[in-house]
Amino acid sequence: MNLKGITLKDSEQAEYLHPKHKNYHLRDLVTAAGNPALSMHLGRLEPGGEIYVHTHEGQSETFYILSGEAVCTMGEERLAFPAGSCGMAPPGVPHGLRNDSAAPVTLLALFTPPLK
Repeated sequence: MNLKGITLKDSEQAEYLHPKHKNYHLRDLVTAAGNPALSMHLGRLEPGGEIYVHTHEGQSETFYILSGEAVCTMGEERLAFPAGSCGMAPPGVPHGLRNDSAAPVTLLALFTPPLK
């Protein structure tokens, strides 16, 4: 058996503006092509930006705030979400993030099974 790992740098991945959210930029780090168990995306939510409240019917989403502070909606709850906070939304649970601060928020978003 010939096993081979993959290494990458986030700066080498193309950045794009998410088409359904406000001022939310993404880089696809891991997709189903590299790992059929999950996908991982590096996000940047600009000041005034918002990942609108939404659900995923086929995936659980886990998101971890690397820097900055957002307001997180999880189900009916809204709370401050500073760096170091982690949220997990199972399929069907409404969730979203909003950046009311003057600094960008960076985050990792992981989907199981993969979103892409």
